[in-house]
Amino acid sequence: MTINDIVFHDRFEVIFKVIAIGDPAVDKTSLLTNFCSDKFEYEYIPTVGVNITKEPVTIKDDMGKDITVNLFVWDIAAQTQFYMLHRSYFNGADGLILVFDCMKTSTFSHINNWWQKCIKYGLRSIPRVLVGIKKNIIDKSIIPLSMARHLSEKLDAPYFEASISTGDNIKFVFHKIAELIYKQKIVF
Repeated sequence: MTINDIVFHDRFEVIFKVIAIGDPAVDKTSLLTNFCSDKFEYEYIPTVGVNITKEPVTIKDDMGKDITVNLFVWDIAAQTQFYMLHRSYFNGADGLILVFDCMKTSTFSHINNWWQKCIKYGLRSIPRVLVGIKKNIIDKSIIPLSMARHLSEKLDAPYFEASISTGDNIKFVFHKIAELIYKQKIVF
């Protein structure tokens, strides 16, 4: 067990830091808002520095026991003026959500740059997921699924497409990252 564990009446509560990164305007903030409050932000408001959200997620351990994982999700600003702060924001991350917009090829190709930054800051071995964001249900991704899957394999990160307008797969993304971190971090 790690130092982050707190036992409450036969239940474990665990705290993990997850960072959400990707290009500006790929809807990282909307992804988090939808996850935490089931709302969608229709207006793009750039994140200034970092937004930190705490949300509990219940997962099952290998024995079928409920584990409450408190995710502290850091929505990290992607604008270049905040790059000098990234090292401190990335520090201590337990998990990573790499986000791109399914309708913008540049945001997909920049995922490699974001991943290199993670490696530079010593995050190569943390669990991660790759998320392609669709703004609405009728959008057809211009990123071929085969390319997304190839990148997913290269990054060793499960790939999910999530819809901001319908909420499809959003909760699953956060449950998956919680499970991956838990399996890596918790040693009995």
